[in-house]
Amino acid sequence: MVNNSKPSRLEERLLREKKHARVIIATDERNWGWSTPAGQIRWQRRLDYLTQALNDRSGNVLEIGAGSGTFTADLAKAFQHLTAIDISEDLLAIAHSKAPSAKCLCMDAHHLEFQESSFDAIVGCSVLHHLDWSLAVKEFYNKLKPGGVIRFSEPNLLNPQIFLQKTIPSLKKKMGDSPDEYAFTAWEIRRVLKRAGFINITVLPYEFLHPSTPTAWIARVIELETWLSKTFIGQIGGSLLIEAYRA
Repeated sequence: MVNNSKPSRLEERLLREKKHARVIIATDERNWGWSTPAGQIRWQRRLDYLTQALNDRSGNVLEIGAGSGTFTADLAKAFQHLTAIDISEDLLAIAHSKAPSAKCLCMDAHHLEFQESSFDAIVGCSVLHHLDWSLAVKEFYNKLKPGGVIRFSEPNLLNPQIFLQKTIPSLKKKMGDSPDEYAFTAWEIRRVLKRAGFINITVLPYEFLHPSTPTAWIARVIELETWLSKTFIGQIGGSLLIEAYRA
């Protein structure tokens, strides 16, 4: 029997994300600027934040949106039992080549195929804004063990560049974004996390260091970041550090 039912909005979104994976592979993630001197500092900041989610290195950790393994290899070094998922088999193949000790699975983050209370920590970088985050964080809550933690680094919609990049289709395409990705504010994600049942929620805006910052300016920009973080302007930092616990 032929199934003529129309794909759901979520299914259509996942298909577009799979298609976008080819863009990521073709550009080798150059649009994210990880390879520049400032980009390497930004990368290390995120890795440090994610690996500090759990003191017990033998705990079970799930990485959401592994992509081509930008963080997977180093997460696998930090955690003995790392499972990494992505919706794209092509991206996962690259990630697994970088992190052979990690268990890499092609899976939809909205419908995690694990038993409840499976993980001590769930982490990811720049992935929530690709998802229906209301649906996804409920799933994360169910798969965490009681007392388990999530940690994510995500773009901050209050940041002027992020706002323009995520809301202007032509700019979004030029910057290498997928069609459906967006961003959120600190209070939006706090509300969604609280509704899902999370406690001890922390969402911290941070970072004014851009990947294109000239090497000679990096030290000064970092000094400026420290000062700005203590003012109201700190709320428009380019990223959000997100942490929350299962009750």
